[in-house]
Amino acid sequence: MKLGIFGGTFNPIHFGHLRAAEEVREKLNLDKILFIPASIPPHRPLTELVDFSHRYEMVKKAIANNPYFFVSDIEGKRAGKSYTVDTLEILISEKKDIEIFFIIGLDAFLGIKTWKTPEKLFQLTHFIVIPRKAPKKYMIETLNYFFSKIKIEKNCFYLPTGKIVYYCPISSLNISATHIRRLIREKKSIRYLVPSSVEEYIYTYGLYRGRNEKCD
Repeated sequence: MKLGIFGGTFNPIHFGHLRAAEEVREKLNLDKILFIPASIPPHRPLTELVDFSHRYEMVKKAIANNPYFFVSDIEGKRAGKSYTVDTLEILISEKKDIEIFFIIGLDAFLGIKTWKTPEKLFQLTHFIVIPRKAPKKYMIETLNYFFSKIKIEKNCFYLPTGKIVYYCPISSLNISATHIRRLIREKKSIRYLVPSSVEEYIYTYGLYRGRNEKCD
């Protein structure tokens, strides 16, 4: 099974995340997309990060009508920071018949040398890199940091580990969770930026409004 892994804080999940996952799934012919909310992200500030349980429930509601989308609480069950390499090793140990494709933004991919044991990541998973503001050429510089020889064919980078890094252009919806949180603080509408079920959940629990957030 070809399994796409989409990790992130999803703080909150929005239509940009969902559309990206859908296009990646179609382009790479993936069987499933597994959304994995991070519990304690190692490379993100914890400011405005609501509790894992809220973010997990919002993802669950957002993907409810897509038969190809699933969500895992694997990182919420572990203590400490949510390291990708640990998560992938657990998934592979539990399901021997999966081929993993890790979905990541180009900006995050360019900083992968700062991740926990990045060399092992290139052995565990293929990468699907979604364009961001940084030019595509910087991908080569990042990969050359780890490998002396890389075979390149159009948007595919073939690694000595047998894995492939795919550069995958998709539609850009220009939606950010930071902007959504700011709109909520300013008591402005977030309609059409997030699924209606997520919008309702945010308002029900008073998320992203500051110190008065409910924690239940």
